[in-house]
Amino acid sequence: MSFDSLTLRSVIAQLKESVIEGKILSIIQSSPLEFTLRIAVQEHFYYLLFSIHPAHARVHLTAEHLKRTKRWHFADFLQKHIQDGNITSIEQVDFDRIIKIHISPQAEILNPVPKILIGEFMGKHSNVILMEESTNRILESMKHIDETMSRYRQILPGLDYVMPPVSQKLDPFSTDKETFSAVLTSGNDPLWKKLLNNFQGMSPLLAKEIVARAPDESIESAWNIFISLMNDIQAEKFHSTVITRDSDGNDVLAVSPLALQQFHDGHATNFSTISDALEFFYRHRIAKESFLAEKAAVFQAARKRYEALQQKHESLKQQLAVSESADELKLKGDLLIANLHRLKRGQKEVSLQNFYDPDGPEVTIKLDERLNPSNNAQKYFEEYKKAKRSKDVLLKLVSKNQAAMDYMRKIIENAEEAEDLSTLEIIRNNLEQRGIIKKQKGKERNREEIPLFRRFRSSEGFQIYVGRNEKENEILLKQESSKNDMWLHAKQIEGSHVIVRNPEKRPDIPKRTLLEAAIIAANFSKGKHSGLVPVDYTWVKYVNKPRGGKKGFATYTHEKTLFVSPSDFQKTSSTS
Repeated sequence: MSFDSLTLRSVIAQLKESVIEGKILSIIQSSPLEFTLRIAVQEHFYYLLFSIHPAHARVHLTAEHLKRTKRWHFADFLQKHIQDGNITSIEQVDFDRIIKIHISPQAEILNPVPKILIGEFMGKHSNVILMEESTNRILESMKHIDETMSRYRQILPGLDYVMPPVSQKLDPFSTDKETFSAVLTSGNDPLWKKLLNNFQGMSPLLAKEIVARAPDESIESAWNIFISLMNDIQAEKFHSTVITRDSDGNDVLAVSPLALQQFHDGHATNFSTISDALEFFYRHRIAKESFLAEKAAVFQAARKRYEALQQKHESLKQQLAVSESADELKLKGDLLIANLHRLKRGQKEVSLQNFYDPDGPEVTIKLDERLNPSNNAQKYFEEYKKAKRSKDVLLKLVSKNQAAMDYMRKIIENAEEAEDLSTLEIIRNNLEQRGIIKKQKGKERNREEIPLFRRFRSSEGFQIYVGRNEKENEILLKQESSKNDMWLHAKQIEGSHVIVRNPEKRPDIPKRTLLEAAIIAANFSKGKHSGLVPVDYTWVKYVNKPRGGKKGFATYTHEKTLFVSPSDFQKTSSTS
């Protein structure tokens, strides 16, 4: 859900309570798309984030301090014109995604006339513009828009600031019941889409919320909800909420200054301010997008390599089929040697009985008429040796190529199942080392910097290690654990090895820690979506890795079983 007019209105309400009369201390720009204003209000400091990212355009207070990566022209320009200036007022243009921050610069600064910092948060058309208040003249903008990019509206220093195209939609705060009814009774679109298409500032999220809150589909019900919400918005009765797919809070669905009722299966988390809610939402949304982009890149690289290996495999099989004629060449040489007395120089071919198969048909053998019979036989023997060598080499190549295909198939499976960037980082490193994927420029990776295993700490202080893949399961079992540690694994279900560290060599592990470790093992298994999962546990000294067995595979004895619910994972332990 994108940053909409309602959310901006809520942000502005918060800014009016916090940064009005604040002094702009500095401007920190971290990229072409983002910067923050550092603002002092008495003894308090605030960071106001502006982003014009096409998918994440927004403005809100933030606790995360951006770092200056290099000098940026826009930040330098703002510093010259508004640093040490005071914020005198903040407003929203109509009920649109446009904010105006009025700034009174210090007297000593360059061109000390009042300025307006304008933020337009409209997807790919987002921009931040500094203009002179008295003349409406644009001083600078984050993005320059010339006539080749837009005939209607250019954003360039020296030009007059022109508002974005004015919407012909209705003002939701002054609409009467008759007009509202006329809108909702016209056309065949769903109710929420009629609201979206006809009322200013209406986003899909807000329109669907009005419909969700209505007890029935009547115009009367929709009007009552509509006017009630508009009154609450005007009165700034906000209730900042983030909706996530489940209680783990990572898969965010929506953020709003309203207590949303449209997400029946979602999990609602409330925040004290809209900025806190936005920061949480976009941090998780951007992290997920980064993860999915990295996952797609790794998967595509592995898939491309696998398809190349498949093509090579087919080619090798065809070559091998040709080399299979080696035995036939030897047979022809043997038959020629056995029948030298019947052959003469100058013959182009001969048909001879195959003495290896007296009941079979005669074998027709082509001859080089320039060679004597003995040399013709030797020629077939030479061709046989060559084909035999080729067959041996091809068999080795086929075997090697098949192993590479099996490895890439497993890499593809691991990439598909990866749930965090750390796992993808390990897969990427493996592909980089094999030259399958290029190293990312400007980012030197050190495998030792990537921590092995997922690490948790039980509520009783025990370290719990979890393997993320076959290799980590192998290392965890063979190198990292001691015989006094406790080993856990989902019973007869594919999943991660889990180790509860026991450096004090205690004769037992507390039941509470065992239950928490079992829940972790269930969560990181193929049974994670089941209601109840059996988890075996035993001391590491009773766990064996069969020689030559599959990586990560183990046999064990003296086990006991706990039945746990993977859904309890979030309550069990903290990351270490």
